[in-house]
Amino acid sequence: MARGTGTASADNYWVNTAPFRGWLLHLANGTGYTPEAVAVACGIPSGVARGLLRSKNRSQRIRAVDARELLALDVTLLLKMGKQLADTEPTHKAFMELGVWCPSVSDLADYLRIGRITAYGLLEGHLPRCERAVLWHCVALIQAIMHERRLVVSASGRIVAA
Repeated sequence: MARGTGTASADNYWVNTAPFRGWLLHLANGTGYTPEAVAVACGIPSGVARGLLRSKNRSQRIRAVDARELLALDVTLLLKMGKQLADTEPTHKAFMELGVWCPSVSDLADYLRIGRITAYGLLEGHLPRCERAVLWHCVALIQAIMHERRLVVSASGRIVAA
């Protein structure tokens, strides 16, 4: 049973961050992706990456399930996955849900270092498929905007102010 949780799930355990901070930076440096995009690629919230990078406190902890997801990928696999094409519709919808906080075409292109035509296609829904690495960076940006603006996803799936 996990300490203090009342459940037997190993996913409820917390582990020290130090080795995972180093692995996150290794993955980011090896791929050229932002640490937040690496987190998204691993299936964990970009906020976990921000927390790992922000904390210099050795006693900080992350969930064991997030640590496992981070360790499941290596540079070669991330680069291979990042080149694969994926559906852009969920990302487009998430950008639209941001409403007034959605970045402009110019801002998105500059932030992601992509062409304005690609940024326009992502924001307007005219680009059906895109490299996963670009979408990981988009999701990380959306999560950062939601964090900064204190936005949450409602029960109906809409992004709203907390």
